[in-house]
Amino acid sequence: MNRKLSWKLVQSMREHALQQGEEITSLMDFISPPVNLFKIIDSEPNLYAEGADFGDVFDGCLEYVGPRFLLAYNTKYNQWKHSGKHHPKVRFTIGHELGHYYLDDHRQYLLQGGKSHPCFTEFQSDPYVEQQADCFSAGLLMPSFLLAPHVNNQAEPTLDIIKNTAREFEVSITSMMVRWTLLSDFPCATISVSANGINWGWVSEGFKRVKGYRVRRNKKVLSEDAQKFLKKYPNFSYYREGQGLGLAHHWIDFDLSDISVTEFYATIPYINQTLIFITATEDELPEYNDGFY
Repeated sequence: MNRKLSWKLVQSMREHALQQGEEITSLMDFISPPVNLFKIIDSEPNLYAEGADFGDVFDGCLEYVGPRFLLAYNTKYNQWKHSGKHHPKVRFTIGHELGHYYLDDHRQYLLQGGKSHPCFTEFQSDPYVEQQADCFSAGLLMPSFLLAPHVNNQAEPTLDIIKNTAREFEVSITSMMVRWTLLSDFPCATISVSANGINWGWVSEGFKRVKGYRVRRNKKVLSEDAQKFLKKYPNFSYYREGQGLGLAHHWIDFDLSDISVTEFYATIPYINQTLIFITATEDELPEYNDGFY
């Protein structure tokens, strides 16, 4: 399998998992946020969930202990300020482990004696099965039929708009930024950076239409304003915000070098990273028709 086909396959796996998450939310007849995860758990007689402070051992774990599945989730993040019963990170973890329960391949693996793998959630794990479970959780907590109307009413969203929407859905800024990007028809992207540079990221359809398909992963941060923010706040232990300007090619792999973007910065302590959300105006993008500029 060549590298390009492999990437397409991974994308297909993620999209399938996300759709599966949305289907569960739809079947449970949730008509407004936030999604009640424990209502979903209670609807499954073969599933039992238990939370505890597991420190830095793992965020979540699903095991088959016949005749039931045991879903364990780490409550240590509840020490952070939040509304509702659990911190959004904990809610995302529960959704992630429900992904392992509902996704057929994951469930069958455990039923057939496969060993469970304690994991770290919210786009911090590389194995494809964990990426799938993350996408399932995003679809479960932020289904398109509830979130898309918020997203595509905002051609150029701000960090405040994303934060307010995240509070409404009781999800983290991290997962809301990613999901917002995936649902947006407008040019935007979410990028995670640390002291080592760009870790991961997602781009919207607006950038994909001009062949900006991928974030520049494992590369240095090129934006001067972002560099200044990161230099001023090198410690990831405290939540901080900022805003700057840059160019799209500082963040996305493509040849267009003159697309201006607005950059919003949010340092997220519990993942020790700074999230950068970029937006561009559609007027900045070149005309694109049938694959040609």
